[in-house]
Amino acid sequence: MTDPASVRFEHLLSRQALIGWGAPLGTQRPVTRSALYEFGGGFPDPASFPYDGIAETTARLMKSDEGPAALTYGEPLGYRGLRELVRQKYEMFEGLKISLENVIISNGSGHALSLAMSAFLDIGDAIIAESPCFSGTLVNLRRHGPTILHAPVDAEGIVTRVVRERLEQLRREGRPCKFIYTIVNFQNPSGPSQSLARRHEIVELAHEFDTLILEDDAYGELRFEGETLPSLYEIDGGRRVIRAGTLSKILGAGVRLGWLCAPREMIPAFQAFLFGGGVNPFVSRVATLFMREHMAEHVKLLIDVYRAKRDAMLKGLWEVLRGTDVEINRPEGGFFIWMKLPSGTDRGKLATLAAEVRVQYTPGPAFYPTGGGEEFIRLAFSYESPEKCYEGSKLLAQAILAARGRA
Repeated sequence: MTDPASVRFEHLLSRQALIGWGAPLGTQRPVTRSALYEFGGGFPDPASFPYDGIAETTARLMKSDEGPAALTYGEPLGYRGLRELVRQKYEMFEGLKISLENVIISNGSGHALSLAMSAFLDIGDAIIAESPCFSGTLVNLRRHGPTILHAPVDAEGIVTRVVRERLEQLRREGRPCKFIYTIVNFQNPSGPSQSLARRHEIVELAHEFDTLILEDDAYGELRFEGETLPSLYEIDGGRRVIRAGTLSKILGAGVRLGWLCAPREMIPAFQAFLFGGGVNPFVSRVATLFMREHMAEHVKLLIDVYRAKRDAMLKGLWEVLRGTDVEINRPEGGFFIWMKLPSGTDRGKLATLAAEVRVQYTPGPAFYPTGGGEEFIRLAFSYESPEKCYEGSKLLAQAILAARGRA
């Protein structure tokens, strides 16, 4: 009998499967058991999950008229009640009015982005993405095989001057740009929110160069301070913007529910890649029933939780690193702090010293589509308590000093 491990199959793989063959498959690793201070992954705070509320809601759902429908196949575009909740959420937090016809439910926001990529990307197509860019999206993009042209991010978000240069370059080459990918609120990993002027500029560029915008907004509700700005979808009037959202950050990542909000004419293109009889009809109903009754108060609680963690981490970092030329952003919301290491930091030594004190972080190169970022690290303050954010960030800062030859 042939040993299954000896069977060769690579020559039968599809062109898309061969892209990055052998690389890790996941876009989000589990919590690292060896880490005492988990600042690497953007994991929601387990203590913030509404355990009792979800249990009560589930029991109530199963005794209701919706119980049988929760355990059978679902609607092709996703549970109607959840699509209505998305509409309610946008109106509650942004004053944005959309139609149910603009919403399709997905298995989390990563899957939502993948639906948009599958609908519009062929291998070799050109797209423009932020640099740095969320590492999970980079994995997703690379699996679809486009040519990624990068545009830097500064304090106002994606640099639209460079976006224009990339679009003009593609026009000279006779190549379309399929879409521009951007995280508008609390950009992951670097933290800024796109300014209102930049938001208008990028929408204008999409119209001028006949391209689309893929707007990723996983954190928009988690604003600790500052002004809520209109989304690209709202500015555009629902013509060229595909907007991805999720319940992962405001309810729980394990519910695996996200969506695309897009021009209704595009929805069938996304639905063509949505298989399986509707996205999780059971959890969709549980999440909808709970959030319909508790969304505003629960999001308010989360804002207080995550603001305290951000402030604790910043305090620990600055207590140790003040006086160096370190650059540390102060995000107005979201989960992440982005740091440019002080000059002279030995990154290999830092990795060793951080591991010794069991502090986990993510090195900058993970977020750059075309290389670079060695002088940066990303810290997630979302998972640990404020006390551990403070303690762990001080330990990491001390390791940074030691990696510069200063203790």
